[in-house]
Amino acid sequence: MPKSKSKPNKYANKSPQVFENGFAVTLGGADEIVHHYRRHFERLLDRLTIDPSAPNWLEQVGNGEPALRDAMRRAGLTGLTREELLEKRDDYVARLEAGEEPYSSKLHRVVCWNDIPKIVDRETGEVIPSALAVPAN
Repeated sequence: MPKSKSKPNKYANKSPQVFENGFAVTLGGADEIVHHYRRHFERLLDRLTIDPSAPNWLEQVGNGEPALRDAMRRAGLTGLTREELLEKRDDYVARLEAGEEPYSSKLHRVVCWNDIPKIVDRETGEVIPSALAVPAN
């Protein structure tokens, strides 16, 4: 009986990806880190509804890491003028008013212990250290 040929794996030379919230996220690089910052960008848009002059603190992310800094700009999270930020805020508010759910991610979740937000890996339950964890007011 002739042996059948196995199909070549067309994904063998590609990095693993996760598809979430309309984005293809390449795992293990700057794009994955940027994807995690999307949630923080949504919180910035929330903040801009209260204080339109609030700075985009995400501009500081990637200092000293050109690949991360460039990925943040490509994703539209940094490198924005004040007018562009306020326009994104207005779009965000319009989406929420139209009934869209606030941003969430299956890659991580945030829980609070002692009123301090912590990022928790959904698969392992491990607490991920974060410089972004500040007391919730």
